[in-house]
Amino acid sequence: MQATLMSLQNAVKDLPSARILLASDFENGPKIDPLKIIQIYEASEWETFIDEWVHSLKTTYVSIMRPTGAGDKGIDIAGFCEADQLLGVWDNHQCKHYTSPLSFGIVAPEIGKMLWYSFSGEYKAPRACRFIAPKGASTSLSLLLSNADKLKARVIAEWDKAISGKITSTGPVTLEGKFLDYVGDFDFRIFSAEQPRTIIEAHSRTPYHIGRFGGGLPSRPRPDAVPVEIGETEATYTSKLLDAYAEHKGETIVAVSHLDKWASLKSHFHRSR
Repeated sequence: MQATLMSLQNAVKDLPSARILLASDFENGPKIDPLKIIQIYEASEWETFIDEWVHSLKTTYVSIMRPTGAGDKGIDIAGFCEADQLLGVWDNHQCKHYTSPLSFGIVAPEIGKMLWYSFSGEYKAPRACRFIAPKGASTSLSLLLSNADKLKARVIAEWDKAISGKITSTGPVTLEGKFLDYVGDFDFRIFSAEQPRTIIEAHSRTPYHIGRFGGGLPSRPRPDAVPVEIGETEATYTSKLLDAYAEHKGETIVAVSHLDKWASLKSHFHRSR
């Protein structure tokens, strides 16, 4: 009995202040923030994760395309809003998995691909091109993406250094002539970066979410303060606690006031209530 009581005391003492642990917490371990889980994905798994989310957008897209391998022309996951697919209204979801937030140097070649291949007639420019990464975008890139004019100016200014040689495998793409005019008229507002928690929340509405992050009932909230007086509904429970303490100490304990000389038992009693 003494060993059982000590185990109970230690278990209750170690409870975190934020919430009460459930049996499932002891069985399966504490829940891990999904934001931390997605950061350890491999790049291909990250793309699969985004693919699961995009496929769930049944009211937005009539079909989905996920090219694999080289030569994808800057398309990771395309969501088509109409039967014309790449020649109609569509969205591009660019999946980037890095150990740090996205920078301009990472997304610049992808912007270049969207510009070049839409200019070349490989596809119509997408309605939106979203860069999605587990750590989101850096502050500087976020500010740049929020200002289409500044983004355009940066792309044009750094074309030769950061973009030109990273579009095709056949050689650099020069920004001149009709292509330069096309870029000058292009609506750079289509480019954006999604917050990872926004994607996780959206993914939670898919059938794949529980398999990735777990589910079940939410953790029990921390209870209200213990009332001073013992109510009828807890009378049996508290009397059994006093019986256990009496057996543990080898003394008669019939009232809560008898616990005053044992600070640890009195504290345990209040925590148990």
